[in-house]
Amino acid sequence: MLVKNFNLTLASLFVAAPLCNATAQKKSTPNILVIMTDQQRWDALRYSGANDIIKTPNLDKLAREGAYFSQACSPCPVSGPARTSILTGRLIESTGIRTNMDSDDDKECDYKTFDQILAVNGYVAEYYGKFHSPKYMAQAYSNPPQYGYKVPELIKSWEKLYHFYLNETTKKRQPKNGELIDFSFFDGANYKPVPMDRRFDKTPAEQLSDEELKVRQLVQPDHHGTLNLKSEHSITAVQGRQTIDAIERNKSNKFVITCSFHYPHSPILPTEPYASMYKASEMPIPKTISDQMAGSPYFKSNGRLLMPEYADSAKIGYMIANYYALVTEIDDWVGKIIDKLDELKLRENTLIIFMSDHGEMLGAHGMREKNVMLEESVRVPLIINYPSKISSRKIDTPVSLINVFPTILDYAGIKAESDGYSLRKLANGKNPSTDFAVTEWNWEKQEVPNLMIRTKEWKLLISRNNNQKNLDALYDLKNDPYELNNLLFTNRDKYKATAETLKSKLVDYLVKVNYSYTEEIRKRTF
Repeated sequence: MLVKNFNLTLASLFVAAPLCNATAQKKSTPNILVIMTDQQRWDALRYSGANDIIKTPNLDKLAREGAYFSQACSPCPVSGPARTSILTGRLIESTGIRTNMDSDDDKECDYKTFDQILAVNGYVAEYYGKFHSPKYMAQAYSNPPQYGYKVPELIKSWEKLYHFYLNETTKKRQPKNGELIDFSFFDGANYKPVPMDRRFDKTPAEQLSDEELKVRQLVQPDHHGTLNLKSEHSITAVQGRQTIDAIERNKSNKFVITCSFHYPHSPILPTEPYASMYKASEMPIPKTISDQMAGSPYFKSNGRLLMPEYADSAKIGYMIANYYALVTEIDDWVGKIIDKLDELKLRENTLIIFMSDHGEMLGAHGMREKNVMLEESVRVPLIINYPSKISSRKIDTPVSLINVFPTILDYAGIKAESDGYSLRKLANGKNPSTDFAVTEWNWEKQEVPNLMIRTKEWKLLISRNNNQKNLDALYDLKNDPYELNNLLFTNRDKYKATAETLKSKLVDYLVKVNYSYTEEIRKRTF
């Protein structure tokens, strides 16, 4: 089994005084279950109302019976910075984790995570799946050792541990004609590619070596097809089972458990039966697939410039079909996890938060992955479900996932400072005190916008430099939901006053959170 149970006490790993004037938890405080996916865009959920093809019955039920935030935004459209911001409730300029490399290099910041705070206030904290945050933040977890790894290396080495699991439970075989080897994630497992795969026309004899992969720059997002692996051994199944085991093991404890699914992040390689659930020819092709990006600050990010497959509607259909398959598999495991809570009679007093760290372009505007502050990349699902406290409610106020930190601690009866605010009042139907969400991108990057402020109707993207106004963008989301018309490019004089109003709102927020570069933004003109 992947999870080998050994006793490992939290006290031996992480000893600290309660943080941020945190008060001791009350008996009425809930168990907390955080379920996070990687790279799931907001409309990869049937309950969003924007997708009647994808099958997500368990997530739909979770949303329908709780508070569903229809316009939630990632704090940063890339994993490491976003996840660290979610864990700490701080902007990326506060954490200093601006890139995935910063998180992989275990760069430390001055802030504690909600798990660290909860762990010294009576909760048992465990974490399963992708972490992608600095290693010191994993000291709070009491996961049992696996394959000789203990916390915090255990949490950081999740991908390596999965490879150990595959070597222990499956047998590799040579690929047959029409199959390829996945070098990017599945440790040499083979798969049947679809036309979207960049090696689709290669035979087993023409497999690329690791060195050739580097030369040709083939990475995880280039791999598309059906993985030759039983679904019980998929990374989603393993992460789901680990979470169920953790709930069973901690049924008598007050717990905070995170299930962080790797998927639907690339490589987009579902197993059967999920891979056959969606037909490429029936997938909704992005309305912006032929967008020439005139006036867009992301013109150079357009995938078609380097990869012609992103201008091919038929090929994009394969990508979408397999992406949906991965989401449906996750949905099945979400259902199994919730069933375990029901079985143990823990459901009524468990706060469940479901979210994704950022979205996926999925061919929109000819792009793939994330890294941009367009809707497909920055907008994500967010569900807060707590049967004994929250009734069914859809909330259209834009919110940032940076608010997850204060929300969790609020329900746990703990006060702590953050750059966000608790969503508890919104979840209970109260009027919002804030009507916008803020997203950042690496401040050191000067060739893309650095900040976004988004209201229900407007989105402003702004660069830090006054001499790079070509990187600014204003979108009328009500009349231009696909962000095809940058109004600061097509009609700057008419709309610069609107941009100034949004900038002023942004500056007020930056002042409030003591943002390092507030004055640079204040001096920006349009």
